[in-house]
Amino acid sequence: MKVVVSDSSPLNYLALLSDFDLLRQLFETVIIPPEVYREVVTEGTGYPVQEAVRAALGKWIFVADAPDPTNVQSLLRVDKLDLGEAEAIVVAEALGGGVPLLMDERRGVNCARTRGIAVIRTPMIYAEARLLGLITSVREKLDALRQVGFRLMDQHYEQILREVGESLER
Repeated sequence: MKVVVSDSSPLNYLALLSDFDLLRQLFETVIIPPEVYREVVTEGTGYPVQEAVRAALGKWIFVADAPDPTNVQSLLRVDKLDLGEAEAIVVAEALGGGVPLLMDERRGVNCARTRGIAVIRTPMIYAEARLLGLITSVREKLDALRQVGFRLMDQHYEQILREVGESLER
């Protein structure tokens, strides 16, 4: 079974671009900590992510508490992460077994990687979907991400396109 833990930003971006169901197709189970649930559902009023998460809750999205509040507090204090990121990292660590983490914010990504957690950023979700034939163009998705404010360096944009065999020419 493919399990992944998610922070809020990948959920938000995928819902915003009407691609939320890619998560279900790529991962059988998505685990979110309580703070991520609060960010995307309780505070997500008016955003597409709120309804998408509500509809999937208990089916393929599940909420799991971070088992070590002391570890969460340490990440908040020492690494200066936000609560959702800290909880997501602690949940991913607790699940072990190489459970990856969906996260986009640089500070959280770097922290998770230094702790040995595999991190998948939103652009790589699209790359995986393209490789599995779930979408036809990563370029269109990356361009759409950039249009809604996702920061993606040109070198990473080009690297992703090369990895999925799409032309760098526009």
